[in-house]
Amino acid sequence: MKKLAILAPCILPVPASKGGAVEELITCIINQNEISKYFAIDLFTIADISYESCSFNFTKIFPISLGKGFALADKCLDKCYRTAGTSHGTKRSFDKKIITDFMNHYKSMNEDYYAVIVENQMSLAIELLNVLGERRAFPVYFHMHNDVDIYRSPYYINQLAKAGVQFIAISQYIKSQILKYEKNAVVHVLYNGVDLKSYVKTNRHADEYIKFLYAGRIIAEKGVLELVNAFNLLLKNSPSSISEKVTLDIIGFSGKTTKYENKIKKAVGSNASKIKLVSRLSTKDMAAKYNEYDVVVMPTINEEPFGLVALETIAKGIPLITTNSGALPEVVGDGAVIVDKNTNFILNLYTAMLDLVHNPLKRERIGIKGYKWAKNTLEFNIDTYYDRLVRFVDNHEKLEQISVIVPVFNVEDQLIRCVDSLINQSYQALEIILIDDGSTDSSGRLCDELASKDKRIKVIHQSNKGLSGARNSGLDAMSGDYVFFIDSDDYITTDAIEKLYYQIKRHNADVMACGISYVWDGDTPEKPFTSNETGAWSGHESVIRMMRTNSICTVAWNKLYKASLWNNVRFPEGRLHEDEATTYKVLYKSKLVAYMPNCLYKYYQRPGSLMNAGLNGRYKDYIKAIRERIDYFNDKKEHDLVDYSLITLLDYIKYVYRISDSDTKVELTREFREILKGYGIPKILGIKKQIALLLWNYYKF
Repeated sequence: MKKLAILAPCILPVPASKGGAVEELITCIINQNEISKYFAIDLFTIADISYESCSFNFTKIFPISLGKGFALADKCLDKCYRTAGTSHGTKRSFDKKIITDFMNHYKSMNEDYYAVIVENQMSLAIELLNVLGERRAFPVYFHMHNDVDIYRSPYYINQLAKAGVQFIAISQYIKSQILKYEKNAVVHVLYNGVDLKSYVKTNRHADEYIKFLYAGRIIAEKGVLELVNAFNLLLKNSPSSISEKVTLDIIGFSGKTTKYENKIKKAVGSNASKIKLVSRLSTKDMAAKYNEYDVVVMPTINEEPFGLVALETIAKGIPLITTNSGALPEVVGDGAVIVDKNTNFILNLYTAMLDLVHNPLKRERIGIKGYKWAKNTLEFNIDTYYDRLVRFVDNHEKLEQISVIVPVFNVEDQLIRCVDSLINQSYQALEIILIDDGSTDSSGRLCDELASKDKRIKVIHQSNKGLSGARNSGLDAMSGDYVFFIDSDDYITTDAIEKLYYQIKRHNADVMACGISYVWDGDTPEKPFTSNETGAWSGHESVIRMMRTNSICTVAWNKLYKASLWNNVRFPEGRLHEDEATTYKVLYKSKLVAYMPNCLYKYYQRPGSLMNAGLNGRYKDYIKAIRERIDYFNDKKEHDLVDYSLITLLDYIKYVYRISDSDTKVELTREFREILKGYGIPKILGIKKQIALLLWNYYKF
């Protein structure tokens, strides 16, 4: 059974004994998991005595105690953030306590988490990443229930996306907000839901009155004052035959004296007999109260992240007037009257109410439309909530075909070892494409013999086009959902494809890279080349990793890719260093790139291979490739990627200079100076390194 960790906001307890929309949804997950038995859940939530009465077979509750010191510190911090503002986002001292408890348990586990979900507290997700660093083997999801604000800041969104954290948004509107601040973010949409079985269509007993209702918090963001002014306009402009029959109830007053509530009372003025101001009601009483009304009005001004009240209203079949706020239009569909809140708001509300007063058939039609929309939209049914979550946390619905592209040129001594490692893969849904690139030894014949023994092998014979041309032929011929490259003198472990596929699906990644080890003939032990630490990054960030670390690497062949990434991307023919000229484009197109350190790819070191042929004759192609990369990112205005590419190129020139003859040194010096003159010093370097680059123009150290 897969282990899943859920980090609750730790504001209210879960299970939701004290309410809370987020807490109710987490409770729904653990309750439905008791039936489905899909995950073994570790739930980290605030300590509460209510847990003593809870019993779960597949969820273990880890209560986090919030001492008075934490509570006081966080209250003071929150006040400071709200007063002074923050460019990064709020933090809680309590976050450290939660993550410490989580890590203590995690370190004691004998297995890894399949995934970790952090619920709505963005500073908690940031603290988790700070403690884990990049060394995490599991995907992390941040479930975002509210709009971007000081608690869910643009800076935090950027940091989470760069670190490969995936977002779960409660609406398409919240998804668009996340992507507005970080275009590379991976965002899944998981709509909130209600128990639609419990919502019966309301049929209010007909009388001469037309009753409007507002229910909710009495705050400026909800547009209550604008509603009162619009209703006053309705009373003023209507004949007595109409004005005597319409009423408005506003339910939700706090019982305290607030400035905004006083504004509402003042605005009601002489119409107190028509506009009734009511204190808050319990959820149970409110559910019954809805049946007394003909029309519900939600004049929301602030951007609504979902609109649960709107969904509940149309699920009862009550005609609804609401605004084009945030996610409300996508929640209500055509089952409500939507007014523009941005221009002439009061007049728009007045017009919408007046229209429904005069058109009883329209009220009925809107109510029916809303009821059908709510009932027929599966994503709004709480019974499907758990299954929808599972669908993207564990999306192994089917085994997809993977195309393995193998360029072949004069490798008769190594080819069988390579192909044997493919046909014996534990993952069998493979399309193995052997491209005989004009071999002059027996490699072409061996390709045909191997194909005759395994129907998954496809052979392409072509005149010599070089490694790039062979790979391009494979890309043109492939039909798989994913693609993997392997050079014909290398080989992979028999579980390599299975592990890469499992991890790419687990992480919802576009690219999954694995570790590489050098192998030689004879008894020489293999030697790991790549990093031994796991990681996940946005596509943008993975390009930086490719250039600055040895995890992702520039090579094409230690990675499993979504095949669609290669649309309109091909290797440059007739040149060396084809990977440096190509791989970055595919990584940059990706939303999420992950890395596992297992050395599944065996990189054979044979005398006379291209990579062992020395730098002479190759360095010009390398310089050309990186110059193209610089121009590519310049065109896309990715200034940090331009700088990293410049550093890569300048470092390479300095390296080649040290081992070159005098003529080549002159050429490299000229190249170095042209680059600095054309692009300037990379701005991401510290001042000391900037000075060192300038000095290298004159003193070759």
